[in-house]
Amino acid sequence: MKLAFLLASVSLSLFSLDSFAASLRVAGSVNDHKLYLTLLKEIVKRSDKYDSLDYVYAKNGEPAVTRVYADLEADRLDVYWTATSIELESRFAPVRFPIYRGMLGMRIGMIHQKDANMLANVRNKTDMMKYSICSGKTWSDTQILESNGFTIAKSLKYKNIFEMMLAGNRCHLFARGLMEPFNEMRTYPELPLAVDKHVMLRYQMPYMFFVNKNNPQLAAHLLQIIEEIFEDGTYEKLFFNEPEVKAVLAQANVSQRVVIELENPYLTEATRSIPKKYFYDPLQP
Repeated sequence: MKLAFLLASVSLSLFSLDSFAASLRVAGSVNDHKLYLTLLKEIVKRSDKYDSLDYVYAKNGEPAVTRVYADLEADRLDVYWTATSIELESRFAPVRFPIYRGMLGMRIGMIHQKDANMLANVRNKTDMMKYSICSGKTWSDTQILESNGFTIAKSLKYKNIFEMMLAGNRCHLFARGLMEPFNEMRTYPELPLAVDKHVMLRYQMPYMFFVNKNNPQLAAHLLQIIEEIFEDGTYEKLFFNEPEVKAVLAQANVSQRVVIELENPYLTEATRSIPKKYFYDPLQP
């Protein structure tokens, strides 16, 4: 009887351990309503391994991206999100789903209000290359733009880029993903910012989740749930209800812009093979 009782107790304990769901350690903050965190919240609702998000940098604020990458490698962070590249996919395990459905590869210029018509006469890539572009030093966009021959002014810190453009005169425009600048103008109403209405640069650049290279099981777990979220129509609702996406569809006037197609030489073949159904093209009717 005693042996049977002990075995039953051990079995119950093991069951309890197996059924325990952990927190998924992420960057960002609890008040951040970006699409990648909205998606992660939906993922943990459906996961049998995770039941909540743990915002690792909640107390001290998010550090430079180099520190974030180091934390991901050191297993102090479970998930991060960024535009992909060959280098990142060799360093981390990618979750091959384009969170913004390809729209971050569509770049429009944030400019000084006084330069509203600066790009009005741009008709092609040669015309556009007369203007210098601000971008993040470690961003995948920077490598892509440089590989296409553009002059780039770089900064490690995101907020410094506005000063470089507005006050420092180190660049003509800040190239932003299609859905980004309208929200940024609301975030920084004190700055004399405007969004160029004339040109859009476009290249393939999926924005994806990344996890520790030694944890491909987590990458597979996240992708499986994301595929379920997409197939049942939930992601369609999350995407079109995202404030930044709403803003771009209402304000970007994509059909009235000169579209300059660029090459992205920094994609792996696996990423080039992401199913087309996951992407969204606002140029299509």
